[in-house]
Amino acid sequence: MRILLLEDDEVLSDMLVKSLTHQHYIVDRVNDGESGWEYAQSGNYELILMDVGLPLLDGITLCQRLRAFGCSTPILLMTAKNDPICGLDAGADDYLTKPFNLGELQARVRALLRRGEVIPTTIVSVGELSLNPANAQVKYADKELKLTPKEYNLLELLLRNHSRVYSRTQIVDHLWNFDDPPLEESVKAHIKGLRQKLKKVGAVDWIDNVYGLGYRLNPQVSKPSQPQVIDSVEQQYRDNVEKMWLQYQDVMLQRITVLQTAANAIKTGELTEKLQKSAEREAHKLAGVLGMFGRETGTQLAREIEELLLKQDIESQKKLPSLVQELDELLALSVGNFSYTKDTARLLLIDSNLQLGKELQQLASSQGMGWYQVKNIQLTQEWLQNHSPDLVVLNVDKTVKSQDLAFISNLAARTPAIPVIVIAESDDLDCRVKVARAGGCGFLVKASTTQIWDLASQQLQHDKRSVSKITYRNLTTKVLVVDDDAIFLSALRSLLEPWGIKLTELENPKCFWQVLETIKPDLLILDVEMPEIGGIELCQAVRTDRKWQSLPILFLTSHRDGETIAKVFAAGADDYVTKPVVGAELLTRITNRLERNRLLTTISTTDSLTGVSNYQESKSNLDELLNQSQENNSPLCLAILIVTKLNKLNFKYGHNIGNQVLQRWGRLIQKVFRAGEVLGYWGNGEFIVGMPGFNKVQASERVSEILAILRQQIFTSSDGSRFQVACNCQLAEYPTDGKTVHSLYQALTLNNHDE
Repeated sequence: MRILLLEDDEVLSDMLVKSLTHQHYIVDRVNDGESGWEYAQSGNYELILMDVGLPLLDGITLCQRLRAFGCSTPILLMTAKNDPICGLDAGADDYLTKPFNLGELQARVRALLRRGEVIPTTIVSVGELSLNPANAQVKYADKELKLTPKEYNLLELLLRNHSRVYSRTQIVDHLWNFDDPPLEESVKAHIKGLRQKLKKVGAVDWIDNVYGLGYRLNPQVSKPSQPQVIDSVEQQYRDNVEKMWLQYQDVMLQRITVLQTAANAIKTGELTEKLQKSAEREAHKLAGVLGMFGRETGTQLAREIEELLLKQDIESQKKLPSLVQELDELLALSVGNFSYTKDTARLLLIDSNLQLGKELQQLASSQGMGWYQVKNIQLTQEWLQNHSPDLVVLNVDKTVKSQDLAFISNLAARTPAIPVIVIAESDDLDCRVKVARAGGCGFLVKASTTQIWDLASQQLQHDKRSVSKITYRNLTTKVLVVDDDAIFLSALRSLLEPWGIKLTELENPKCFWQVLETIKPDLLILDVEMPEIGGIELCQAVRTDRKWQSLPILFLTSHRDGETIAKVFAAGADDYVTKPVVGAELLTRITNRLERNRLLTTISTTDSLTGVSNYQESKSNLDELLNQSQENNSPLCLAILIVTKLNKLNFKYGHNIGNQVLQRWGRLIQKVFRAGEVLGYWGNGEFIVGMPGFNKVQASERVSEILAILRQQIFTSSDGSRFQVACNCQLAEYPTDGKTVHSLYQALTLNNHDE
């Protein structure tokens, strides 16, 4: 079982880690709330154990944020104050008052981990196999098994979810912490060892290897044969509900159309009794079914519309057009200018100005993209439950409210993050800084349609660079499939989309290059034989373009002869699958290829010590930012954050301590700068930050936060002495201090030497 521990007291943290690991728990430890938020988002935990008084983000606020984002993991709060009300109201499941007894802590942990399980006892058992978490004892038919800590954790994971299949990646997520990454074959080795020990006591073939998917427990218990269920009943239910929603969207659209007709008739004073009855009936039907599809707000709106129609009061019915518009925007069924487009970039505009939405849609449609428009944040929250836009433009009117900042922060905290561009009525430095700190990626003042579209386009291109910073398992993978068989394409979509793969199908290869540039897929699937242009020719064309040389390409072919396969690989293919396609095999090949490609990309673009982009990657990204600044005649500021006297620090405390300083600085810098800045580590303790749209005054305000955080850090040497590290910061602005990245860097280093 995996636990996330958030405690800034080093002594107490060490005690808790030792106590929990002694009970065979896997523990990830962090010392501030912001790091805890990142770990909770990227890891799979059975319990979160946190202190209330955490730096950067306190435990109460973090608890509220986790619950607001749908995190159902049990939370146990630790507090020095005997006041549990705030913590429990924030969403915590239990609390402990400091100082506490470790035995009591362990008992509360076991109690929280039992919640939600079907079995009423602390002992987990299936058939004759049992596991007692209280004393870490495992028995089969009264024979005790001597397991290693990792084998024990693995068996407990499989026992508690014995009908579920776990992939190797999922097992790693549950059983290893971030500081103890396993070797590639570790999972396989532990599975093998556990199987052998189970076999010795008579539990033969209790662990199944599900081809292409992973491992699950297969209890050899005498019982009536039942169908093997891999997916949970709840997941199957959600899938079926979503299929029904797609199936009945045309019917829903017809009902919305009747309501829109009635709303227009009310505006012109031409509402007939027949139309009113028809609209009343359709509103009643919508109110009855929308909640079943997870659209509770839609049910409420439909009920309000029905009640207004029943009143037959002219003054009351004047409210109906706005309610119908809200319902239409919420359900995103319209096929007009602002329709949600499934296979193109999803852009969201939060603004009541419909004319602006129409103008933006005209610009977007020329590039195969589409906008959807919502008039306020309240409607947006409901819409976001069922949609995930690639970018959001938010009009904040006269000033930025706390609600706007919270909304921006929530989208920035998603994985992957959703970039937000803010449009304001006036240029205010305080507003700019607040938006940047919340995670906003752009700030425009009284912007024209063209300015908004230009910045949105730049951001969509920029996002491609940030993929390596996001945990792979949380990404929506984009796959482009080129095949002239429409039925095969349809079957492929139903096979891959449940696994988080966003599929774009293309039957006509003549449109290939335009679609490739628009979609920017993570992986390309090609059929060998197609009319006019075959897959091999397309593959050769892709490999001649430097931009796409690293794109994974997988071929589908009904040919098994050596000549065809040789041609496929000679053209530049990474893999091939023969038709008819076996779902598990295709899924495994896609996943393995993407993970390998991501690993190679990360190795080649990321500094292994600090976790930020290396010199080559960040220099390339800065060149791109500089070109954009030149084209748009906009400011760009470069900052350098230097670990002062790194060489002397290494000499005095050792390189291991120096590396710890660089690692912590890298994590903190990435936390603070998450609004579209370019980050890089250029060696010798030099961190580079490129800030587009900022002049020196604004950049100085922007870096003040990270400077305060870095200067407060305390480090511990190998002999136990504690020390702090000085930080030097310099700024250079384009074009005042230089017109190239190198000349700006020279200005930074010259200023540093002058001091």
